[in-house]
Amino acid sequence: MIVAVAPFQIYHAQELRMYTLLGLAQVSYIWFFVRLQQREDGASVVWLWVGLIFTGVMAMYSHNLAVFGLILPDIYLALKRAWKELRKLAVAQVLVLGLAAPWLVMIPGQIDKIQAAFWTIRPGLVEVMQAILQAHIFLPLEGAVMIAGALLSIWCIVLVAIETWKQRKTPGVGLLSLLMLGLPILLFTASYAMRPIFVPRGLILSMLTYAILAGWIITLRWKKSIGPFLAAAFIGAALISLPAYYSFSGFPRSQFKAATEYLRETTAVGDLILHDNKLSYFPSHYYDPELPQEFLPDEPGSHNDTYALASQTAMQLFPAESLAQAINGKATVRFVVFSRAIEEYRDIGAVEHPIMAQLDDDGFTLSGHEIFGDLEIYTYQR
Repeated sequence: MIVAVAPFQIYHAQELRMYTLLGLAQVSYIWFFVRLQQREDGASVVWLWVGLIFTGVMAMYSHNLAVFGLILPDIYLALKRAWKELRKLAVAQVLVLGLAAPWLVMIPGQIDKIQAAFWTIRPGLVEVMQAILQAHIFLPLEGAVMIAGALLSIWCIVLVAIETWKQRKTPGVGLLSLLMLGLPILLFTASYAMRPIFVPRGLILSMLTYAILAGWIITLRWKKSIGPFLAAAFIGAALISLPAYYSFSGFPRSQFKAATEYLRETTAVGDLILHDNKLSYFPSHYYDPELPQEFLPDEPGSHNDTYALASQTAMQLFPAESLAQAINGKATVRFVVFSRAIEEYRDIGAVEHPIMAQLDDDGFTLSGHEIFGDLEIYTYQR
């Protein structure tokens, strides 16, 4: 029930190929690991090792951050000084790496790209608090709903922490606690060696483990009154924030479909739809790949410079060489831009977005302006 109503899990469950697969693979990997630890002497364990290796490879293919979850059992065995079991696990993990090698060869280039430019900052107290809150509520919230959600979140985390400590000697609690806390600690620490990897999607395994611990505590303490209150707190925190989740229409859930339908109906032959960047182009291309549209390249070395050449080649979607090349010979340009981008330029003292200024200088005149939530479409003609 906790997982079913959690806004964090609902949000990431929509990404079947990546985040749902990541959660399934990591939890399955841990399950096979636990079964291997519980095996009886003489029992056949071949299928358990096969399952562990298979789910490990599945996790590695689903997301680069999966590796941090896969090494947590190693830490657990090291803390228990179970060196023989650790060696066996290490051999299995070498096989995982070998089977994932076709994908792993792409990672160095991705790391270089991340090191050079990415939007995430190094984590601090704010990011830690946001991660804790996101285990219970949707962010952002406002006003009284935010206060109530934060209080319920604190209530949940404190009760789970206290009850987990009381049950620390119960078999399995140590491993679950390590999975819950170890992953964010690893990602937080690694973020200061290579940035940026302390992101909510990397904590899916921790969030699921937290839900497992909470559900177990609720069941364990149901007859002593703590259980019902804790269950009500989890469900209440989720329910008061779900309306904001489902009504949220800002990036990355901007009104791309409505904007694309408008462009389809109003764009004539010979017009150019020019996207300020890839973030509005990709959804528009998905909804209508036949539209005459292009997008401008990321500024090299900027925090938005995240579309690597390897990704461009794989997707066969390339940015325009330049603004001049894109608008050459065009009489009408439909410029698609996020409101936030315009605001950011105004914040640094610019009169208008530089692309719009360049269109003015090139003899274009603004003839139309439509707004779809945080997405704006400016029509220029010459």
